[in-house]
Amino acid sequence: MTTTTPPLERAREGRMLGGVCAGLARRYDLSATWLRLAFVAAALVGGIGVLVYLAGWLIVPGEGERGRSSAAGGIVVLAQAGAAAVGLATLTAVAAAATVFGFGWAIVAVGAVILVVVLAAWGRIGPTWALLPLAALLVPSVAIAAGGLRLHPQAGAQRFAPPTVAAFDRGGYESGLGPLLIDLRQTALPSDGTISMRIDAGVRRTIVALPHDRCVHVVAGYRVAGLPAQATDVLIGRADAMRLNVFDQHADDGTGQLTSARGGRGPTLRVEFASAGGSLYVRDYPDRIDPEIEPDWPGYPVVVEPRPATRGLSRSRRARQLDHWRARRAEQIRSQRSVTALLPGPCAKAATR
Repeated sequence: MTTTTPPLERAREGRMLGGVCAGLARRYDLSATWLRLAFVAAALVGGIGVLVYLAGWLIVPGEGERGRSSAAGGIVVLAQAGAAAVGLATLTAVAAAATVFGFGWAIVAVGAVILVVVLAAWGRIGPTWALLPLAALLVPSVAIAAGGLRLHPQAGAQRFAPPTVAAFDRGGYESGLGPLLIDLRQTALPSDGTISMRIDAGVRRTIVALPHDRCVHVVAGYRVAGLPAQATDVLIGRADAMRLNVFDQHADDGTGQLTSARGGRGPTLRVEFASAGGSLYVRDYPDRIDPEIEPDWPGYPVVVEPRPATRGLSRSRRARQLDHWRARRAEQIRSQRSVTALLPGPCAKAATR
């Protein structure tokens, strides 16, 4: 005797809302109660369960409505395909975001549950449709975990001002989607020796502000993830490649070490910096300067404007143009000398005394 598989329809009897769960249970010979619990659990994960249920309510025909129109059937098929694509994309985005923020274990647990359900209902659920959600969850999680990308689940700005070296966070400082400022201008630093600091940064800027009136040597080892850094550039529209700024020393993406100017007596700050695309600034800042507002203080090296061409101009016009140029040049020379003197920091100034 051949058993006829019932069509996929929203049930009229035994339904609690739209009949989606009751219809799925009748079609695949599953428990409607367990399906409802699964939708409730999925609703707690970013509202996915609500979206999927609403899509099923709109797409799956009600009991007795099938076959009214072949055109309507084609629309239903297209809607089903679109809903499946949106659902898989949503699962992929949720899995990737959860893994980035350190909740990959939850994605693995959900994947294990899906695998158990698939194996238990293998004869009643098509293998392709059953395994697609599992792949959408696990593939991005495995790829991100293999790439070592992880962000601290923090979005706002963080500011730390430890009063002493003993108050440094021994576990290291972390940031996620927000900027990080470690202000050491008022910290009681030793007269010599080595101070260690570890920073695990996210995709925004990190600033280590040093005192402006004393020498602090800096040795910064850095490791910047390449792919996340490029994605960050695209998202925030950053065109420059320079990410590391230690006094007047600069570096691009990658792995390496930057050392500040030697000379002068003072402690050495050794920074171990890892970043998922954010930049690092380590230098001295006067107390009147807010590093978060002016991270590039004292500015970039100034280029003096060359003498403009005046051939073909009248005597009066040539005189006015040269007078304006001399005024600009004098200001540029003053700025150049000031910035050039301040860029290397207090240690270079102490070395020239």
